[in-house]
Amino acid sequence: MVKDTSNPSVLLLSPFFYPEKISTGKYNTYLAEEFVAQGVGVTVIASHPLYPGWRPEKTDAALPGIVINRGGAWIRYPKSALLRRAILELWYAWHVLTSFVRLKLQPTCVVAVFPPSLFFLMLARIIPRGCRKVGVVHDLQGVYASRSKRVLSQLVNLAIHFVESQCFRSCDRLIFLSSSMANRAILEYGLDKNKCAVCYPFVALSENQDVAGADLAHLLDGKKTNVVYSGALGDKQNPDGLFAFFSRLVSARLDVSCHIFSAGPHFERLRSAHGEKGNAESVVQFHDLVATKYLDELYTRSDIQIIPQADGTADGSLPSKLPNLMAAGVPVFVICETGSELADLVREAGAGGASHTWDASVLVDEFVQLLPVLKAEPRSARKARLRPFVEERFSIRRIVEEIIKI
Repeated sequence: MVKDTSNPSVLLLSPFFYPEKISTGKYNTYLAEEFVAQGVGVTVIASHPLYPGWRPEKTDAALPGIVINRGGAWIRYPKSALLRRAILELWYAWHVLTSFVRLKLQPTCVVAVFPPSLFFLMLARIIPRGCRKVGVVHDLQGVYASRSKRVLSQLVNLAIHFVESQCFRSCDRLIFLSSSMANRAILEYGLDKNKCAVCYPFVALSENQDVAGADLAHLLDGKKTNVVYSGALGDKQNPDGLFAFFSRLVSARLDVSCHIFSAGPHFERLRSAHGEKGNAESVVQFHDLVATKYLDELYTRSDIQIIPQADGTADGSLPSKLPNLMAAGVPVFVICETGSELADLVREAGAGGASHTWDASVLVDEFVQLLPVLKAEPRSARKARLRPFVEERFSIRRIVEEIIKI
């Protein structure tokens, strides 16, 4: 336990951090800022921004009250997802260990955001006694690795299971972003249930959002129903399945326009293969990620947002964009396997609809049937209706209390 609580300080460990626009980087940024707001000193050991493009962009961007120690600007990530992850694990582990020793850090609490995980397998051995060790689990990498049946993938899966198991067991407290993730980890790794907590992703939107402007008006036609996917586009989003659904939908409905706002290898591959074909009235539209200052406008102009989840990954993660979309009053249509906690949350809140197939023709039929229902409720009314659910389930206060409590 922490002995001196008069001036608590947190060491936040994750390669993903500000000014990354999406996913774990955005989550970590809001979490660090909330620590500062609570009077907690924060040091972050991170990479220079690299996600989702996997091309580090050197920056000295800073945030008030937060000390950021960056590295990895020189890293060149390969196209292979497996090799990218291996390189990330190795260099970041070295960066964390050398930074921890060089800076002579003495935090009252170390917060390790998983994945990656290898860095904590090594660091846990030298963290001083009395320093609280908290793990925040965004993804269970063993779930994704186990989907492949190739021999090499199976060997990697065994290594991932070993590292995750050791890291999770080294923590005094483990926080999972969904109940299904927590249950899967407890079962597979034999974790102590009393050490585990579930804190759903919190809302990561500005409380003082401006009225939406017109900067995206040329991309999102107000005369059509804009169906949007925005965010990271990796294997766990089933990018090819998402494109097949969008392609069939715009062919079936001339009053619908489908858009993908993203970046990274899968996005560039799809845009290169399909982005210039046909005319703009009949194809899926590809756009770069929008800056944070335009996010409110993107949500306002999105008639419906899609949240895709590849089969076999439901226990691996919970999309962090869900609470943001609910808080903004944007109706959602989720594509996931039967029994997914993602679909359960959407249905419980009345925030949209869900489908449990990746058959494009069936998806289009189910979406078209649901479309009038999703568009019927005014945005302001949906936002007000969902506010109590969002405040109860997706509060940042809960995870902060779990981390810094004594």
